[in-house]
Amino acid sequence: MEGQVIGRSEHRAFAGMLCCAFLSVLLAFASAARLRAAEVSVWIYHNYPPFIIDMTGERGLSYDLARMLGDMSDGAFDFQVMVLPRQRLNQRLEAGQPGLVMWANPAWFGDTGRTRYRWTTPILKDRNVVISPTDVAFEYSGPRSLTGAMLVGVRGHRYQDVDRLVAGRLVDRMDVRSERSLVQFIASNRGRVAIVAESAMTYYIQNLGLGDAIHISDQPHSNYHRYIMVQPDLEDVRDFLEDAVPKLIASRAWQKIISDYGLIRPDSP
Repeated sequence: MEGQVIGRSEHRAFAGMLCCAFLSVLLAFASAARLRAAEVSVWIYHNYPPFIIDMTGERGLSYDLARMLGDMSDGAFDFQVMVLPRQRLNQRLEAGQPGLVMWANPAWFGDTGRTRYRWTTPILKDRNVVISPTDVAFEYSGPRSLTGAMLVGVRGHRYQDVDRLVAGRLVDRMDVRSERSLVQFIASNRGRVAIVAESAMTYYIQNLGLGDAIHISDQPHSNYHRYIMVQPDLEDVRDFLEDAVPKLIASRAWQKIISDYGLIRPDSP
């Protein structure tokens, strides 16, 4: 009897050791899988809300999107957001450094044929709207309707079909340093008219309580889609995004996020 008791005890001990060893192996594999996640540089040059709200706290739509894509990859990719001025971004692209650019459009990178870079399905619908103080509401009807006006713009930004009117001195232009300054400038009735991305304007109007002070023209300056642009060498990332992005934009989680930022328009599908 004593020998049988000792045998059972040894059997239980051995089984326990096997179980621990098995768990250790599983943990090792899980740890190795995490270590194998490929780090992907995500370059953001739209350094304003809702795309970037707080870099230190990693708050904003860019961080939300990067985290969602990382989760969808099951640990295969670790998307790391990096905020860069457009000039430095261009230098990285020209040097062929591996990475991707969020919120881009082929026309802005001289790639309307989509042959230089790889482009995902559109990730967001946006437009540039024309705003003015409510007290002196301005209705935009094309670039020529700005003739004689003082256009408030963001320093370094280009405005399609309007820049040539500025160059021809048919439209005056003054620049402010950021989208936030532009929206506040118009809301305080210090500027006559301005062109701004609706995504940024919506965020500032909601968070600064400026809705009653700003008039939005019925006709926008331009409509466009935002994409994720991928360097050609990142074929594995491109293949993943090609499959993941359509699923992401159709998901309830993504729809809730962009709704929380006020980015769903009445004319959106």
